[in-house]
Amino acid sequence: MDTFTRRTAIAVQAAIEAAGQTQLGVAEESGIPRTTLIRRLRGLSAFTVAELEAIAAVLGTTVSNLLAAAEQADAEASA
Repeated sequence: MDTFTRRTAIAVQAAIEAAGQTQLGVAEESGIPRTTLIRRLRGLSAFTVAELEAIAAVLGTTVSNLLAAAEQADAEASA
């Protein structure tokens, strides 16, 4: 697992929580299998662009916002 994959997972989890959603709710609404979403959120494998688009739509945000949060966390960790 690379650092950016993990930071993306953290950013997505934070966005889920900020939206008042649950992992199960996001999985159901996005069409991503729950087991796949959990694997991604644990940083065991990277999100695909299609998955990020589906999650962003459910959360009322954009892929750009999700990735910006991950990049910011990555930059802060490197500083």
